[in-house]
Amino acid sequence: MSSTRPAARDRSSAPAGNGSDGDHRSLVLGPRDRLIGQLYIEGDLRVVGTVEGALEVTGSVEIDEGGSVTGPVTARDRLVVGRAGSLRGDVRVARLVVQDGATFSGNVSMGKPVIATAKPLEPAIEPEPPGAPEPVTALEAVKTPEPIKLPQTSKHSRKPKRR
Repeated sequence: MSSTRPAARDRSSAPAGNGSDGDHRSLVLGPRDRLIGQLYIEGDLRVVGTVEGALEVTGSVEIDEGGSVTGPVTARDRLVVGRAGSLRGDVRVARLVVQDGATFSGNVSMGKPVIATAKPLEPAIEPEPPGAPEPVTALEAVKTPEPIKLPQTSKHSRKPKRR
């Protein structure tokens, strides 16, 4: 028994059926789907919904009728902007097809794109400049104050109370 719902599995990740290999996958963003951000897909992507952001695909991208992409697109194989499809962004792809009635605005770089696997960002560490003071830990920075010493008085040096 799987925790993944069958409807979600059938809709978003199904074999492409192109005969290239058994693991080739395809993702479909439907007419009511909307993506804002970055998407990296190992396989093919078909957009019928809305994408606002960067797309990186190891296969092909197809922007179908009603599909809209605003942002850069990188595809290893090909990019098809179908009739009534819209693409606003720079493209890096091996093959580009813009069908009659499609809208495209951006720059095109042709040839096999280099798609790197997604890596987590590493924090940048800047070297200390020469002669910089040694870093101080939080425990070293907090010092306990010196106790205040009051002058010593004897019992007999007090003034007597007046009645």
